[in-house]
Amino acid sequence: MELVHTIRFGAPITGITVLDPAQPQLVVQLAEGGAEIVDPLTGEHTPSEFRRRSGSAVRSVRIEELTVRAEGTAIVVFRGREVITELTGHTTPVISLDVFPAAGGPLVASGSEGGSVRIWNPRTGQEVGRSRSTRVSVLATFPGPDGRTRIASGGNTGRLRIWDPQLAAPPRTGLVSTRGFSDRVARQDLLDRGALVQALKQMLDPRDDDPPTVITVEGAWGSGKSTLLDMVKGELATPPAEAPKGRRLTVAGADRRLWRWWHRQPVATKPKPKPLVVSFNPWRHQSSEQVWAGLAKAVTEAAETAIMPHQNARERYWFTRNAERVDRRHLQRQLWKRIFSPLLSLAGLAFGLSVLNALTNLKLGWAWWVTVGLASAGLLHTGLRYLFGRASAFLPGELFAGPVVSNAFAGTTTDPLIRDPYYNARAGYLYLVQHDVQALLEDLNVHGYQPIQLIDDLDRCTPRTTAQVFEAINVFLSDDFPATRFVLGLDTTVVASHVDHAYKELADAKIVTHPDDPSPGWTFLRKLVQLPVRLPRTTADDIGQVLLSQLGPVRRDERTLTQPEHSSGGTLGGLPSLPEIEQEIVAIERHTEVRDHLRRRLSAQPEHSVREEKRLLNVWQFYLRVLSTVDVTQAGHLVAVAEIAVRWPAYLHRLRGGWQDLADAVDDDVQWGATIAKLGFAYSDREAAANLRELLLDCDAQAVARLASKLF
Repeated sequence: MELVHTIRFGAPITGITVLDPAQPQLVVQLAEGGAEIVDPLTGEHTPSEFRRRSGSAVRSVRIEELTVRAEGTAIVVFRGREVITELTGHTTPVISLDVFPAAGGPLVASGSEGGSVRIWNPRTGQEVGRSRSTRVSVLATFPGPDGRTRIASGGNTGRLRIWDPQLAAPPRTGLVSTRGFSDRVARQDLLDRGALVQALKQMLDPRDDDPPTVITVEGAWGSGKSTLLDMVKGELATPPAEAPKGRRLTVAGADRRLWRWWHRQPVATKPKPKPLVVSFNPWRHQSSEQVWAGLAKAVTEAAETAIMPHQNARERYWFTRNAERVDRRHLQRQLWKRIFSPLLSLAGLAFGLSVLNALTNLKLGWAWWVTVGLASAGLLHTGLRYLFGRASAFLPGELFAGPVVSNAFAGTTTDPLIRDPYYNARAGYLYLVQHDVQALLEDLNVHGYQPIQLIDDLDRCTPRTTAQVFEAINVFLSDDFPATRFVLGLDTTVVASHVDHAYKELADAKIVTHPDDPSPGWTFLRKLVQLPVRLPRTTADDIGQVLLSQLGPVRRDERTLTQPEHSSGGTLGGLPSLPEIEQEIVAIERHTEVRDHLRRRLSAQPEHSVREEKRLLNVWQFYLRVLSTVDVTQAGHLVAVAEIAVRWPAYLHRLRGGWQDLADAVDDDVQWGATIAKLGFAYSDREAAANLRELLLDCDAQAVARLASKLF
């Protein structure tokens, strides 16, 4: 630690105050009652009228969750009431302490009455720096022009000494750079669930003879079910088979299919089985018709990608399939009408003109030539349309885009030309949609695909929709349908309650077939599900990975602090020399102190959920933007404010206007009880009040109260 200046005064120094950290000026208070303003860079000083006594020696400081207190010749570090470590080395009583900002985290500067100025790491107990022998009554830290922290010390000798420990500068903090986080599935495995994904992939291997048919991924709201299902989908995804593009379906080809029944050629050898993932979100649907329509659409889209990736193949497949169920003769007649060239109509008009010319002697000899020309061109145009025209240009588009639906169920855009004799009664609608899905599954089976349906967010549905989805699954599991497997993402407690509500008669009758189940809904799940997979709870150990993913890496100083040599001056071994030290601007969410504060508070949550952690981070970064703050201490206080907003939204209306009262009462049991009673907390709210008090005790309650009063 290098001595930069020694400034002599005519009286003992009793206090040192830093006026402006941006342009440091020190107010040195003297025992005789006077004060001097000192420029620590030049050593110049002038008399001042400053008389405030707050610059006297400080024997206790707070660094994040730690309290550092001078007790005799030792310095004791507390976390709450627990002693973490003791910093020993001074041989005379420690008189003054101050926080020393440095790269890698804040340190503690201490001064003893007849010893020296020392710098400590309060977390490791390591002594980082030491001055030569000097008498210290008070000390203060302040930033130098290069951003590195300096120390000013004074004592009864009347000498003010400016010390340069030559430690790396702490990073400058910039405004928050994140802009919140959505509730979409994560793109990386934040919770280390790769083993679960691989196990599910193996269980869903279509080559197994008798695998579990219905698998559930079970977990509470926000436990990561959707992300896990998306990861399983990515593992099971198979590229579409290489298929020739094929020729487009012409009018001639469509006419042949309508004229006689078109028999598809059977596949000679069944290909190697492979999975086909079908994703379905039931919460978008309500009635049974909508659920089945949604399932049919999901299966159709997946099948088109797998076995008919090109438009030509898709049009040929669906036209062939739909030709089996429409009035083919009527459709064929309309097809011929639509391909007739308009030139033939003009030829008819020209023929009439020619006949009129022959009867009336109008001398229009060219009329016959026009008639012949138009007729020839019209026949040629019609022939070209028949042989080379795309059939979808002359027939309703529904015939080429999926299973046709009659006018009774389709929208207003359905072409009246389509007459589907099967869809003639609403009572048979579900059966016919099921027939469409079954036929499509059979075609997939022929091509070697086994559908695996991923059904997510079942716990978001209404009880009626949940029951309809389960009934649809039961239909798929019947012997008539080709093998289909299901993976359901759900909260079992919610879904079992939905089943109880949908089948209220069974629940009211208390008919429970399994003795270990509390209601019929649980028994229903027991019978339906062959493999329940319970997601492990999110724990405090996962918080670091979540913060790293959402906020980026923490800026840390990679240089290590080494034990100094016990000399009277010089620099610390292993630290860079002065010209190598540069100050860096770091986004506030990547500051090590802020990140440690976030990690500590997220670890203290009663229930760990990635979704809840994202909510807290969203609120926190939003209020950072509101205040436009780059102050690390205030950012830590805002973590507590965000936690209050996220954990206790139901109580914010009661707490409005009472934040200061809570902060004043947090250390007194009787006063706290009276305050929360005054704010309207009932006996049933005692747990919420206790948790709120625990939060305020863990932080600077007064600072949090001021921010909460301003923001809420």
